[in-house]
Amino acid sequence: MQTQAGLATNAIRKGTFKPIPRMTTPLTFGVELEFAVATTHVNNYDPHPAHPGRIYFVRPQRRLAPDSEQRARVHEALYIALRAAGLPLGLVPMFDYKTWFVTDDLTIDPPHRDAPCNDPIYRWHSAEVISPALYFYPEALTQIRVACATISTQFRVAATRTTGLHVHVGDGANGFSHSTLRNLIALLWGFEPQLQTLQPPHRHTETWCSPLRLDTKYAWNHPKWTIHTLLEDLFSPRLGTVEALVREFEVCGGDSCAVEFSNLDDPMVAVKQTIEFRAHPGTLDGDDVVMWVKTVVGLVQWARDADSGRLMSLMAYAEAGNDEFGVTSLLEMLGLREQAEFYKRKLHPLGVAQEDVGREYEIQDLARPRTDVLEVFGIGEDGEATRNNWEKDLIFDQYD
Repeated sequence: MQTQAGLATNAIRKGTFKPIPRMTTPLTFGVELEFAVATTHVNNYDPHPAHPGRIYFVRPQRRLAPDSEQRARVHEALYIALRAAGLPLGLVPMFDYKTWFVTDDLTIDPPHRDAPCNDPIYRWHSAEVISPALYFYPEALTQIRVACATISTQFRVAATRTTGLHVHVGDGANGFSHSTLRNLIALLWGFEPQLQTLQPPHRHTETWCSPLRLDTKYAWNHPKWTIHTLLEDLFSPRLGTVEALVREFEVCGGDSCAVEFSNLDDPMVAVKQTIEFRAHPGTLDGDDVVMWVKTVVGLVQWARDADSGRLMSLMAYAEAGNDEFGVTSLLEMLGLREQAEFYKRKLHPLGVAQEDVGREYEIQDLARPRTDVLEVFGIGEDGEATRNNWEKDLIFDQYD
């Protein structure tokens, strides 16, 4: 008898499990890039002279935030560099989801003391760069590539162990329907072990991105859940509203879950009706960022477009286990073949010994400069854009 995974693979190959036709209205998304920036005094030597990024910030500049003098200079330099690269930023910083924005995150730690990217003369400063709310068009994704390339080329930066890549996905000003949220929760919960193999093990235990199966109200109240009982509950009148689903699957003991739904039921964030994906480690590799955006938007698109019959067909494979039905099979079944191809050689094992978790940060190097990306978009060695790469209609305006 064929396993569920074998049946799934055959279904994909034969084309009997076809991707859902996409609706024409694009979803919206935004990213938050977290990283640490190296600086040093102008009289100190340069530990990495081959790197083009600057480390001296001595010219008096206007402050952007009431942080330390040096951190304020770093943040302003980031703002100026991103604006020079042609990204949409105003003359004056404004956090309105319509421009890129530079801010701080004091939860970010410096690199490991033994990492090649570190040196005793460096002083590290935390930074976070937030994109505008963008429509999910290919052209919008190129803004992500330019932002990452600008930061990693013009500065000495490292996405350290305490950083994360956060992606918000929305449906414009509409919010999400109950059926979309129900389908997405079923997908994320049912295939959480598979999806966890996309991220390194230390992201499975962080209090800022706890697994849904571990630290949600539903997990605490239903320790003996099964896929069958989960689906029964998701389709029950008790969880028949978006508000009820958000409350049932909110974080319980930690700070945040790997996927946060709280923005969908918070009157204080009416302009940001989004689902936040927090599981990915911090990175300034534009290829990695773009592919993760494509992945989480793809998951939400599938949940938005699927009817209950297609959801049940998918969930039949949820108990097959990661060994029989891995994440690449899941992504292919969802019609995300580009993502499956990208991740198939980048998967992480589950159940890594605690002493080995996070070892990659002991050998971490500085983020790789990407002058090649900047050249493609007409950005010169001085960091100045020589042409306009984007139109304004890529940005979602919640007030239109």
